[in-house]
Amino acid sequence: MDNFYSLGHLLGRASVSLSKSLNARLEACDIDLPHSQFIVLRCLYYKDALSQLEIANLLSKDASAIKRTIDSLEKKELVIRRQIRTLKNSVCISDKGKNLMPQVLKIANNLINEALNGIEIENQELLRTMLDKIYTNIEK
Repeated sequence: MDNFYSLGHLLGRASVSLSKSLNARLEACDIDLPHSQFIVLRCLYYKDALSQLEIANLLSKDASAIKRTIDSLEKKELVIRRQIRTLKNSVCISDKGKNLMPQVLKIANNLINEALNGIEIENQELLRTMLDKIYTNIEK
């Protein structure tokens, strides 16, 4: 198989395409929330108060990149930093962030549904399982 069509290339191409499409759809709705900020905000929407390190680990991202993303989200008043539990720098989603997420998630879910159009549910589940297995194989 030609390297241009290697599995890594195809995975990367799909990921970039989804990110770009989400960014464009959010911009079209006048929502200033790039993909990098969306994934952090989504994480906080479902998990609530987390440390920056917990977010970085959950998203498999660099901690310094997460800090910069949280700084941007804080400027937009979508997250709040505070001390919760024993965590010095817990991050919580703000009310403004909570109110924004249903619209953002609807846009994101519509995009995923379009991306998976024509792929049977069983194959979608198999794809998720295989992608997770690829990740765990590499991370072990």
